[in-house]
Amino acid sequence: MATINNEIYNEVANTWWEEDGFMAVLRTSINPPRFEYFRKALTEHIKLDPKNLKVLDVGCGGGLLSEQFAAIGCDVTGIDCSLPSLNAAIAHANKAGLNIRYMESKGESLLFKDAQFDIVCCCDVLEHVDNFDLIIAEISRVLKPGGVFFFDTINRTFMSNLLAIKAAQDWPLTRFLPRNVHVWDKFIKPSELAASMRKYRLLNAGFVGLSPANNPLMSLLAIMQLKLGKINFAELGSKLKLKESKNLSIAYMGFSIRSI
Repeated sequence: MATINNEIYNEVANTWWEEDGFMAVLRTSINPPRFEYFRKALTEHIKLDPKNLKVLDVGCGGGLLSEQFAAIGCDVTGIDCSLPSLNAAIAHANKAGLNIRYMESKGESLLFKDAQFDIVCCCDVLEHVDNFDLIIAEISRVLKPGGVFFFDTINRTFMSNLLAIKAAQDWPLTRFLPRNVHVWDKFIKPSELAASMRKYRLLNAGFVGLSPANNPLMSLLAIMQLKLGKINFAELGSKLKLKESKNLSIAYMGFSIRSI
């Protein structure tokens, strides 16, 4: 089995908010539909006013989700094990005038008391760790009863191997990500994540898919434009934008409620 390269987040930490680093794809392709789903779930389904809700962003990286939760009035703490990424997050939050606390910590051993947060989000993280079950246990511990867990991850399927591994990382004609940013064996089936959440008293409200919004030919054309220097990574992400769907075969997201 290939070894996942989590060191990449230290190596490219200064590119989290740049237009022409591969991290920009995360910011422009995945983050917009993901946060919109979370926002609607919070305000329209759960019917909570986000103002002053205590949010913990586990594996916050450069602060993409942390800043969006802060922008709607939440009291946000972001944790990550990559100090360079945290420094990038701090610098950008200061520039944006956002009051976000950032701390170096691992999701498997959160440095917080029990029942401390109204919301915990954990995105682009679970498929990078050795034992995601430990993180789910810790998230449940620090959530208040009735608190909300927002998440996303990648499914372990033929389609995710084809698109997230082969096309995005391996094949010379199409790859635009460094090798081993993702490893297929670490991807998580919805049934596996559901079982872990159930074990730790997180009541799953269901999963929704994250699927390509454009047809494959348009996506291939965008990748060719990147390779020819006609567009940057941020523009590539916009052209590879994902959308909420019923198809869980590539990536999926959802939320659960901490039982009392």
